[in-house]
Amino acid sequence: MTRIPSQRGARLRPDGPEGGYQLTLLGGFSLRHDGVEIELAPSAQRLLAFLALHRRHPRGYVASMLWPEYPQEQALASLRTALWRVRTRAAGTLSSTRHDLDLDLDVLVDVHRLAEVANNVIDSVGEDRPLVDAYTVRGILTAPGELLPGWYDDWVLTEREQTRLLHVRALEALADQLLNHHRPSSAVHAALTATTLEPFRDSAHAAVLRAYLSEGNTTEAIRHFQHYRSMLHRELGVEPSPALYKLVRPHLSGIVG
Repeated sequence: MTRIPSQRGARLRPDGPEGGYQLTLLGGFSLRHDGVEIELAPSAQRLLAFLALHRRHPRGYVASMLWPEYPQEQALASLRTALWRVRTRAAGTLSSTRHDLDLDLDVLVDVHRLAEVANNVIDSVGEDRPLVDAYTVRGILTAPGELLPGWYDDWVLTEREQTRLLHVRALEALADQLLNHHRPSSAVHAALTATTLEPFRDSAHAAVLRAYLSEGNTTEAIRHFQHYRSMLHRELGVEPSPALYKLVRPHLSGIVG
């Protein structure tokens, strides 16, 4: 996912009542206004989700992306219907001209907040950098679900993959930063969360091993390595990377790598 400019007051998951519109895309689609959920037709949901992820575009482009199987005129007619449905139920969510469509900047979008928080964590790594605030840590560790599960449009699949990878990178960075600040147990939590999102990502498992070894928990590090190695053999028929072997080799005899 590309960097998205911060939105005024954006939050990943509000802790209390929130004014205005809040659009949730992580874990499923939901639109709320002043805390009250708004029911929308599927075409209206897809329009708001697309604009949240791709921002301002010409109407013809939006129509062709949302209804690629239709001729242009039919796709534009479907877009007009979706626009009418949105304006009827949630008029303040759109910013439009005769030619372009966009999501209103005052709509709070959870995936925007995740991107903001994730990039903040990634940019903050370094032994001489202060630990990011507790709210940021909580936002990264508790980000809910994948992007729009059950939606299979090409434009969703691409953004889903980018969002997951950005989240994983942020979790790995958070684990490193927590280790730099001598908080190995919290680093283990962050690194293990990364492996649940990307089970076959060596760098995520390396973060787990570094965190376990940093807190002196060699047994857990070895157990985790062996579990991951078995999973790779079973699912992909490959070995862990040399970097992973290097981390555990001093603590375990009999590993061939």
